[in-house]
Amino acid sequence: MRVRARATKPQTALVNSTAPYPAFVGGYGSGKTHALLLRTLTFIFGDGGNIAYYLPTYPLIKTIAYPRFTEALDGLGVPYKINKSDHIIDVNGKQIIFRTMDNPERIVGYEVSDSMVDELDTMPTDKARDCWNRIIARNRQKKKGKNTVAVGTTPEGYRFVYEKWVKERTPSYEIIRAPTYSNPHLPEDYVDLLRETYPAQLLEAYLEGEFVNLTSGSVYSNFSREAQDVDTTITKGEPLHIGLDFNIYHMAAVVHVMRKGKAHAVSEITGGVDTPAVIKTLKERYGDHPIIIYPDASGGAGSSTGAAQSDIKQLKQAGFSINAPRRNGRVKDRVASFNRALLDPMGNTRYCVNIEQCPSLALSLEQQAYDKNGEPDKSGGLDHILDAAGYFVVRQFPIKLKPKANQPKRWS
Repeated sequence: MRVRARATKPQTALVNSTAPYPAFVGGYGSGKTHALLLRTLTFIFGDGGNIAYYLPTYPLIKTIAYPRFTEALDGLGVPYKINKSDHIIDVNGKQIIFRTMDNPERIVGYEVSDSMVDELDTMPTDKARDCWNRIIARNRQKKKGKNTVAVGTTPEGYRFVYEKWVKERTPSYEIIRAPTYSNPHLPEDYVDLLRETYPAQLLEAYLEGEFVNLTSGSVYSNFSREAQDVDTTITKGEPLHIGLDFNIYHMAAVVHVMRKGKAHAVSEITGGVDTPAVIKTLKERYGDHPIIIYPDASGGAGSSTGAAQSDIKQLKQAGFSINAPRRNGRVKDRVASFNRALLDPMGNTRYCVNIEQCPSLALSLEQQAYDKNGEPDKSGGLDHILDAAGYFVVRQFPIKLKPKANQPKRWS
């Protein structure tokens, strides 16, 4: 059976690549996952054997892989069976085996002829390298022609994909470039939204699909003491919006008030011992105020005291309202939201700081740097107060850039 579907030029290049290790390196919305899906279906109805499809985490298998593959197979009118406990789709007498890369040691116990790797560059370099070596080791089913591993990813600085496909490139490694605008099926304003959201350096990566240095400069480059400093104070009885980071002996909280749609950081707590201690401090200081806590979402599963009750449950029992997602989003998205709130491309500021009352927050915004992996550096102790503020900012001023690309679904 020959799979026919509309595809962009870069997507077609990945599907038809005969290189052992082709990589589709593209900007946001460039159609990386769709390209890998098309290649998977082409191979599953070809001369090869089983196929492994790798994603960073298991939730992505449920929310991205299953829906897209079932839609495609239904469109083709092909019978298939999903084993969700083993994460396998049986189709055409073969198997599509879904696995994750969050624990490289679990990439064992099966053999395939070809593999697809989605968003390899989102992981730290050493972990990505470990996964890559293990993935290649699984590719040992005999087939007509070469065994292959294809990658689809957005470049995240000079990480593993740059190392393997650019710096140490051999003839077996093919790179296929795919800027965001190569996909004509995105919403009309999507590229403009990217330009409004990200600084020029990140646009090269997230729009153009280029490898750039994401480890230089200040993380919060839009912060300026002169531009963001205010003398705002808390008024009697007004609601307080408090970002909170859980770390035993390093609990951090930033207290915000809203003024005409803008957030003003007006107080901070640093060096808190644990969650009960922070609760006590908040009640003593702000007992006559409605309090909304924006915590680290991981606090729903653990406790800074080792107690049976989670940190978030303790906050709820203390009478505080909670505003938190089910799980934390990407750190880079939180940083982008924060920088945009500090100063957007139109010159507007939506996040201000009373520097006299929040000296640690101001210092951290000013001095936080990147580590060698392109992540905000945690070694200097500046991250706790920034994480606390960031959990509030990303909920109050989120960046909504999830494109609903109308990729044609004409299957035949």
